[in-house]
This record gives sequence, C-alpha cells and structure tokens, in this order.
Amino acid sequence: MSYKAKKTLPERITGIAVVVLFHVVIIYLLLNNLGHNPLEIVKQQIDAKIIEEEAPPEEEAPPPPPPDFVPPPPDFVPPPDIEFAADAPPPAANAITVSKKPVEEVKTTGARPPKKGLSRPTYPAASTRLGEEGSVSLALYLDETGKVREAKVDASSGFERLDEAAVKHAVRAWKFEPCMKGAQPVACWHRIKFRFKLDEK
Repeated sequence: MSYKAKKTLPERITGIAVVVLFHVVIIYLLLNNLGHNPLEIVKQQIDAKIIEEEAPPEEEAPPPPPPDFVPPPPDFVPPPDIEFAADAPPPAANAITVSKKPVEEVKTTGARPPKKGLSRPTYPAASTRLGEEGSVSLALYLDETGKVREAKVDASSGFERLDEAAVKHAVRAWKFEPCMKGAQPVACWHRIKFRFKLDEK
C-alpha cells in the first residue's frame, strides 16, 4: 500500500516545463558550442608549440694585444770611427837633462850619560835587610834637553822594590846628553841597565 501523495496539476505542469527547458538549453549549447568536432577542439588545446629558447649570445673575449714589434738587427754594423793621434816628436838634441841627486840621510846619534856620570839610586832598606840584589833594565824617554820624562821597567831585577827605586830615581835625578839628528837635539827613547849590589850601595 502506497502512502505517496498524488501531485496536483500545477505541480505536474511545472515539472514538465522544467524538463522541456532543460532540453532546450542542451540543444542550444550543442548547436552553438559543440558544432565542431570535439576531438579537433581537444587536439587544438593539447597542441603546444615547442619554442626553442635561444641561448643568450656569449660575450666574445677581447682579442689579445698585438706582440711588441722588435726590429731585426741590421745586417751590417759599420765600424766605429777611430782617430789615431800623431806620434809625439822626438826630444830635441839640445834638451836639458836634470839629474836628481840622492838625498843624504841625516844621521841620528843616541843619548849619552853626562860626563860626571849618573847618580846611584838609594838602596831600599828592606832590600838591604833581606839581601836583595839584581840588575834592572830601564827604557827612558828623554826630551830635547836630555831630561828623563818617563821611565819604565824593560827587564826586571826580580825584586819589585829594586825596580821601583830605579824608576823613581831615574825620573827625579837623571839627565843625559840628548839624542841628536844632525846638529839638532831631538827627543828619543834610551835604554840603560843598572845593577843593585849590596857591597856597592
């Protein structure tokens, strides 16, 4: 048993009108938009043109600079001009020849003790008590007058007291005849040897 209510007449007319209108719209669309072959439309839409992208032109490197031009050497090098000087004229026969005489060397003489002789140094008391004896050699620097300006021990007597006594006495009391260079007195070094002996003090 069906409980579905029956449609009224206006409802049926409305439903039929909707169906008819729908078919009209479909037919219109088919006539206007689908008049072409659908396969061709799809093909036209699918066809794609392959456009090859042109690569950007590469920048050309600048050309290398031209090599330095070196001119080739000349085939012939002229020799340099050389001037020859004329030979010097021979010396005249009457030319004066100057002869050089050898320079005479000025003789130097050493110092000498004075005519009255040299005084003896004082014998050190400690050396006398200890019995010290010996010979001392002195190097004396004499000025132009023969005075002893400096004295130093050249060879020791073996006892410092005897050496010191000789040095002090030479500077204080001795005077020589000076060294001479020709006729001119000059300063010089002079060596002398003095002997300390107990029985001669």
